[in-house]
Amino acid sequence: MLYKNFASTWLSLHESNRFLKFVCIFLLTLNLLTLVGWLKKDTAIVLIPPSLSEQSEVAKNKASEGYKKAWGMYTAALIGNVTPENADFVLASFSGMVTGEIRSIVSEQIAQELETLKQESVSSSFDIVQVTYEPQTDKVFVTGKNRMTGAGGKSSPTEQTFEFKIDVKHYSPIITHMSSYKGMPKLLSIIQKEEAKQKMQEERQKHIKK
Repeated sequence: MLYKNFASTWLSLHESNRFLKFVCIFLLTLNLLTLVGWLKKDTAIVLIPPSLSEQSEVAKNKASEGYKKAWGMYTAALIGNVTPENADFVLASFSGMVTGEIRSIVSEQIAQELETLKQESVSSSFDIVQVTYEPQTDKVFVTGKNRMTGAGGKSSPTEQTFEFKIDVKHYSPIITHMSSYKGMPKLLSIIQKEEAKQKMQEERQKHIKK
């Protein structure tokens, strides 16, 4: 009788040990998978830029809309507000923010403009009015009023837009595209409307010639 009870208890303990071993192996595997996933995942840093009230996130090689808009505003303010005294600083700061593909072209163009301002002792000011992010093209548009101030006084303000594409590499912002022009932002919807309008005009001209 005692032997039967002992055998029954022994089998129960053996089955319990097997079950506990299985649970331990499962938990260990789960922890390892979690660790591997955590190591591979980019760390997301949540920021609230001082120039914007909205929250933004930046990971190792990507960023949120708010982050890109904040850097677009910063860059536009940097290169839009220039005096003969800070022109060299502006050029050096901007050159470190662009990719090698456009650095030589854009930096040379900006360098020429800044040199002209220095020679003519003219200052440029840029007051930001609106910032627009276009998800379809991943572009940031910073629009504002530009004024030139020199020995002859201030010029009348003109509407100007800075257009950027901003990527992130190793948590740092990198400008991969930039252009500046007068007027409102050239959004994709506006460009498509203009292209459609131009196409219609071309078709009308063809019909008239016929």
